[in-house]
Amino acid sequence: MIVDTHTHISNSKFDKDREIVIQRAFDCGVKKMIEISCGVNCWDKALEISKRDDIFVSFGIHPSDVSKVTQEDYDRLEFLIQNKKCVAIGETGLDYHYDFSLQIIDVQMESFVKHLDLAAKYYMPVIIHCRDAYADMIIFFKRYAHRHSIPIGVVHCFSGTAKQAKEFIEMGFFLGIDGPITYRKSGNLRQTVLETDINKLLVETDCPYLSVKKYKGQRNEPAYIVEIVKEIATIKSISIDDVAQITTENAFKLFNI
Repeated sequence: MIVDTHTHISNSKFDKDREIVIQRAFDCGVKKMIEISCGVNCWDKALEISKRDDIFVSFGIHPSDVSKVTQEDYDRLEFLIQNKKCVAIGETGLDYHYDFSLQIIDVQMESFVKHLDLAAKYYMPVIIHCRDAYADMIIFFKRYAHRHSIPIGVVHCFSGTAKQAKEFIEMGFFLGIDGPITYRKSGNLRQTVLETDINKLLVETDCPYLSVKKYKGQRNEPAYIVEIVKEIATIKSISIDDVAQITTENAFKLFNI
């Protein structure tokens, strides 16, 4: 049994075969998915998909999109996260990858705080997006912790250093491990996984993005999470079944599913 803790099945790339993709995942051992809806225009579609018993949902606003949203959008976000199938808030965080993102850092920070405040208000875990911003993210949380308790959550698609991983874990976060763990040039990430307690790891595909090495260049899908589980098992020198079981238990614990 495997839980894919980060999917974007509502993405238009799945419009022609969404049900087939979902069934293929179930056939490969994926028993539950968490659909991450981080775009205002995607919320309704994700909510509809989450009506299935085995698919849950998280709502948020991606840091790259924060300059486009209104207070009405944040009000609706608060309404949506109270839905019984919603198990987290996000993804939210900081993204410094694109030039335009560097021009809206203050707006990203403001949105990030709004998400964290909602997570604290409703006792929900938060899905953290952090791209090229790990140092600032850690500084942010240290400052935030002086005023508030840091919500529990996961640093999605972790790609920082082993030292940064340790700092996030000490703050109470899990690390999300995705397709890049299977890439030939993933030495730093592999070392981080090796040094990290498996009880602090989650597996996720981020589909349709970041496909595993075996299917690199193709649309990613939840069924491919098996390759991530296999890679972690190899790195940790434990069985595939143990990785599946432990990461599933971690997901159940964090998301209360």
